[in-house]
Amino acid sequence: MKHPKSNMRHPFFLAPLALCILSSCKDDEIRTYRVATEPTSASPVAPAAAASEPTQKQVTNPSGAVGWLAPPDWIVEKPTQFLTAAYTLPTGGRVTVSKLGGDGGGLAANVNRWRGQVGLKPLADQEVKGQPLKLPDSQVEMQLFNLTTADSAPEVEGILAGVLPLPTETWYFKFSGPTGVLRKGEGIFAEFLRSVRIGGSSKSAPTTAPTAAKKINVTPPAGWTASTGSSMRAASFSIAGPEGSSADVSVIPIPGDSGSVLDNVNRWRAQLKLAPLASADDPALGKKAEIPAGEIFTSHITSTEPIVNGKKAAMGTAILKRPGMTWFFKITGNATLVEANLEKFDTFVRSATFPE
Repeated sequence: MKHPKSNMRHPFFLAPLALCILSSCKDDEIRTYRVATEPTSASPVAPAAAASEPTQKQVTNPSGAVGWLAPPDWIVEKPTQFLTAAYTLPTGGRVTVSKLGGDGGGLAANVNRWRGQVGLKPLADQEVKGQPLKLPDSQVEMQLFNLTTADSAPEVEGILAGVLPLPTETWYFKFSGPTGVLRKGEGIFAEFLRSVRIGGSSKSAPTTAPTAAKKINVTPPAGWTASTGSSMRAASFSIAGPEGSSADVSVIPIPGDSGSVLDNVNRWRAQLKLAPLASADDPALGKKAEIPAGEIFTSHITSTEPIVNGKKAAMGTAILKRPGMTWFFKITGNATLVEANLEKFDTFVRSATFPE
């Protein structure tokens, strides 16, 4: 096995979770919707009733100092003396959350211990450098580490980790399992890390007031049916096509910057089994446009092989960055149906307004 000189070999893609295609009752009337997402806070919320796309559950540690959002399909394990929380993922692998007092014995010591667990050689202290992730509503940065190698076989064990240093304690978020599982799940794990919030009763950690609910007005075109979406969605629609084909439309707000355009487009390309683009200058990335709500970046991506019910799939996307929030508009599904609705999708995105 080759051993890298750096902890970070592959980027984390900090972008919205992939959401499945939904459908509901037909309603062709043109409507304007005013919808809002739930506010983000560090206090627990009660689980929502079962639905096609269950909501995420917010969790806090007993002291209330740190909280996070775990995807609803993660299986919760019983905490132990050494683990604050643990989850088994339906796609494989395990996520654990733990904390130690002070610096936990030092960053280099912990990273090298993990490297030893997955068969990697230790690094000198000065070589142990993570990828910084600034947490929303906080000046604190988490350090991200990818303890796999580019040439690792899918079955070789690896670890993805986030280390969160606070004034009196250090928190550790680990995703461990076969490298193939980690590569498929790194986007979900990155979203999990981005959901971490500092607050509650800890006087030593910086705190801020909960983010106010974010509202958007959108006008769907005829033929789009309002559908049930996850708690992450501000708006959700389904489109029915011929021969049982379908497409899904979502509007998702994510606090903060939520990654570069290149990172997001490459994540979507991976979902359609396409190779990543190497540069933000690549014409295939998409294009900028001005709409009343601000500047957007739009992309149209189509698979080269059949991946949805034996047919090609496609996506139309738009990224709108506003102060403190990134809005993601996406239409995805059967390629023929998506392409037939791209003009409607563009009109839909341009209809977005943000009430005060």
